[in-house]
Amino acid sequence: MSDVVCSKCGAKRPSELAATSVRPPCPHCGGTALTFNVSIEGSVSATAHCSAELVPGNQVRDWKQRWKVLQEDLQFISSPRTEVMSGDSIHSSLQRLCSFFIHAYHLKNALKDAALGLGLTASDIETAITRDPRLALLADLANLDKHVNLTNPPRSGCVPVIQQISGVDNSTGGGWNLSAKIEHGATVLDGIAVAQNAAAAWREKLSAWRII
Repeated sequence: MSDVVCSKCGAKRPSELAATSVRPPCPHCGGTALTFNVSIEGSVSATAHCSAELVPGNQVRDWKQRWKVLQEDLQFISSPRTEVMSGDSIHSSLQRLCSFFIHAYHLKNALKDAALGLGLTASDIETAITRDPRLALLADLANLDKHVNLTNPPRSGCVPVIQQISGVDNSTGGGWNLSAKIEHGATVLDGIAVAQNAAAAWREKLSAWRII
């Protein structure tokens, strides 16, 4: 939009004078020069993006944190799977089970690191693993998955072998469960049960040491 004013006194003049070459003098001052004031109106839109960051309070990966995560992992691998049962999803479930074996076994390293403050020695922890068949088997399964072959004699007495994996419909009709058959000498064990037994064994040891 534009305003037409007298250049001399600033009085408002008719806007149509802007299109004429002969302009009558300003009735206030007699001037004939004109000034055109033009303004432009528009709109501006702005979009803002926000992001959030959450920093958890406990950042230490000590034995207490690892024990807490192990129990959560055990709950996860023991629960029925809800994704479509397929070859890939069954292998993925086996990978999570093997990862549990590794992390559950290596809880010992975090315990050794804190042993002095717990009133324990590294030997106490290794002896507890060797003397408990559930933890000895856990050690062999973890080392096999990590190294493919055992470089030392099996702590459980014989080398465990995962013979067959499959997906089995859950008995309640909700989802499916991993079935991992582990041959251990003359015995065939269920992989999920092995994981549950290993966690129970660790709980017994931690309770006996009076640290939980």
